[in-house]
Amino acid sequence: MIETCRRRIETWSKSLVFMTFFALIFFQMCGVSYALNEKGKSALYLVSVGVGDPDLITVRAINTIKKSDVIVCREKTRERFAEYLKGKEFLDISLSGWRTYGRDCFRIKDKEKRIACEQNRKKRAKLIYGIRSAITAGKTVAVLGSGDLLIYGGPYRWYLKEFADVNPQIIPGVSCFNAANAVLRKDVASGKETRAVVLTTIREIEKLSKHHPTMVIFTMHTKFKDLVEKLQNLYPLQTPTAVVIYAGYKEKERLIKGRLNTILELVGDEKFPFEHLVYVGDFLDQKRKKER
Repeated sequence: MIETCRRRIETWSKSLVFMTFFALIFFQMCGVSYALNEKGKSALYLVSVGVGDPDLITVRAINTIKKSDVIVCREKTRERFAEYLKGKEFLDISLSGWRTYGRDCFRIKDKEKRIACEQNRKKRAKLIYGIRSAITAGKTVAVLGSGDLLIYGGPYRWYLKEFADVNPQIIPGVSCFNAANAVLRKDVASGKETRAVVLTTIREIEKLSKHHPTMVIFTMHTKFKDLVEKLQNLYPLQTPTAVVIYAGYKEKERLIKGRLNTILELVGDEKFPFEHLVYVGDFLDQKRKKER
């Protein structure tokens, strides 16, 4: 009899813990919905602060930051925009974990990769909890990033999925593509052979090069020599080519122009920073007509 009572008590205890756990989740979600509906607008913003120098940030981005209570950003961003971030709460951001979002870490066979995946999952869980807790408390959260958050913006796409229930809003900003176009001072859609413009990476250029469109290549740590050699097999060797380095940084942005058969010689042994784009297309030969 005593043993039967003991088992029943244990069963009730487990059920109580289980119900309490889901009740907490339920009330947290209700709190998020309440915060969203109470303000009548999103409580979570993904904000682009532009690319390059701080003065390329938009007025809309500044206003969004000002009305936000909690900021999620990297330390460099915090330093660059310190004047707008005084008195804000901060959450630690971990961009290293976005690649494994949605993956089942236990299915990864490689031990080191499995451990790294699990570590990233824990970091994300901590950040997710911090953001949801802030929203539940009626606070507005802004996640800051550079460039266009949705052009090869993997570190920011996962926020849209994870926080779909709170309807996160995107605040657009100047991308490296916009900034590099300004350095070139050319209409990228003014090619002779085709006016199509393709934004791509080295992985896709082979299938996209058939009609020789203007290509804007996001290099993603690609070795420049490997990229050029691949392009030489797809485009005429006389095709104009340009490399825009540090677009948006007024004091250090730079342009190197050549052709597919000369660009490697012009570049030499120079090692490019992550912040560079490669343009390929005959639009680079177009000259502006003088107005009469």
